[in-house]
Amino acid sequence: MSKVRIIKKNDEYTSEYEVGDIFEIEGTWYGGVHITGKSGVPVSLDKEEYAELDTEPETDEDADNTVQRDIRVGDIVRHFKREWVSQETSEYMYKVIAFAQHTETGEKLVIYQAMYAPFKICARPYAMFMSEVDREKYPEIRQKYRFEKVEV
Repeated sequence: MSKVRIIKKNDEYTSEYEVGDIFEIEGTWYGGVHITGKSGVPVSLDKEEYAELDTEPETDEDADNTVQRDIRVGDIVRHFKREWVSQETSEYMYKVIAFAQHTETGEKLVIYQAMYAPFKICARPYAMFMSEVDREKYPEIRQKYRFEKVEV
């Protein structure tokens, strides 16, 4: 779960939290997040009361993928299944639209759009998007990674 740091205290009388305290997010609501206060009491914080902290440590594997792969917003990538279709088609070609964070879990996501009809927009976990092709399941595939940048 993600964590938050208290940056403002709307309820000056509560002793459940102080500016600077850090809490784990227990859930979300349209106006903010739920935490468990210092005494164990559930507390709902308004959006202006906290700053979300990036608590997902980057693993060596993630760092290696990011540096070596260098896939950025706007890049065109091909899915490994492109090897199964004619190179004349745009099938299995995608444009990276954004990198996002799941609002409930904090998981990093890749948002991308197909470059073929009906031009579907998809989201996939970052780790899966950057992963290598499963060689046991797809032994005949030559492409190393699930998605690879197309050099133009």
